[in-house]
Amino acid sequence: MEPNPFGKKAMLLSQASMLTFATIMSFFPQYYGFLLVIYFILMLVIMYKYFGKHLKKAMERPKGKVHYEENSKELLETDPEMERILKGQMSQSLFSSLPIMVLLLFGFTLWPTITHIPNPVYRFAAIVAYFEGYTVLNYFLNKHAMKKMAEIPKPITSYKVTEGGIQIKPFGNIPFPLKDYEIKVVEESKAVDLVSKKPGVPSYRLYSKNPKRLAELLLKLGKGIEKVESNTA
Repeated sequence: MEPNPFGKKAMLLSQASMLTFATIMSFFPQYYGFLLVIYFILMLVIMYKYFGKHLKKAMERPKGKVHYEENSKELLETDPEMERILKGQMSQSLFSSLPIMVLLLFGFTLWPTITHIPNPVYRFAAIVAYFEGYTVLNYFLNKHAMKKMAEIPKPITSYKVTEGGIQIKPFGNIPFPLKDYEIKVVEESKAVDLVSKKPGVPSYRLYSKNPKRLAELLLKLGKGIEKVESNTA
């Protein structure tokens, strides 16, 4: 599972850092350069601690006996839904990078004007409005992206199924139990879909030369799955 960038801790951290930055820029501009360096160092440390454990967890390889292994890139290329899936992945990438692009665009246009507002109170309000606008935009774009993560499955062509979970090559994992997923056999695509039942958790499409066997294994090893559905539409 990927860390939610709008969890409570992350949101509070973002708001606190934004208010600190706005205060320095507005009322203590003479210390701006020095405090900016300290600010970014602290942010790097905090973000490393916050996201580091999520990254470490994502990089861990599920342990246990290997029950199934697949390398089937050619199945993705023959999937009737390949175009829809790849377009969905591109759309998610675009929405993920759009907030940064907007921030940079505004940084070259609005930011010089904001920082030269003579009244420190007005300057503070303008800086807060600037970053709050970015936060709101980022929130809705990420909300849309997380919704699409559940609707458009991420294609997986190379992986191992172990007793501890699914090892995705070259990196990544889907640990057992699969309590946040439903299993669906997509016979015409020669794949098994792990359909997300939880917001912010991505869906996956595992390509397989024997999708029914794979689904049976996931049902057996991934506790929490009630039944295997077959989609022949």
